Amino acid sequence: MTWLAIRQHRVRMISMACVVALWAGFVAVERLYPGVRGISASLFPYLPLVMAVFLGAPLLAREYERGTHQFAWTQSISRSRWLAPQVGTAAALALVTTGLVTALICWSLRTVPPELTGLLPFTWTLFALALGTFWSAVTRRTTVAMGASFFGVAACQLIAEGLRNRAARELGWTPATLGAVEAAITAGLAGALFAGAWWFVTRRDPG
Repeated sequence: MTWLAIRQHRVRMISMACVVALWAGFVAVERLYPGVRGISASLFPYLPLVMAVFLGAPLLAREYERGTHQFAWTQSISRSRWLAPQVGTAAALALVTTGLVTALICWSLRTVPPELTGLLPFTWTLFALALGTFWSAVTRRTTVAMGASFFGVAACQLIAEGLRNRAARELGWTPATLGAVEAAITAGLAGALFAGAWWFVTRRDPG
């Protein structure tokens, strides 16, 4: 099942490679023209949106739309065993892409923004992927899941920014503390969303 999941993700692997190449292009421009430095970092918040819309949302919905999930479930493969390689492969792809993009940005900038340090970029990636996967399992429709995932991640990013600014202003939290708390929250939400997706996959009617 793991090898099959990898084969099914070939298009997504190519897409993520293109994302890394795009950021490499931004970084190359920044290195050549120091005056525009910061573009690659300012565009980083769009990366979780990409993960949610193009990795998470189609992950299960396309299987449901094509009916391939029913074929897998009739081959003595449990729903959990079918789901695990799908989510695991997508998560690995998302984390590797995030790591490469973050490394490129850090290489380009002299001072790295707090939101790009520690585990925070990776927990946001997992949260976005989990939200897309959750809506993919709930709606079973690719376009609907894409729309719900996009607006969901965008809304969460706006809420997080507001809470981050308020905590720094009123509580005096340092960027390191804010990053650690935000990483813990996004990681917890990602786990809850993955669990929710698992519940919908394993408990709902297969039709």
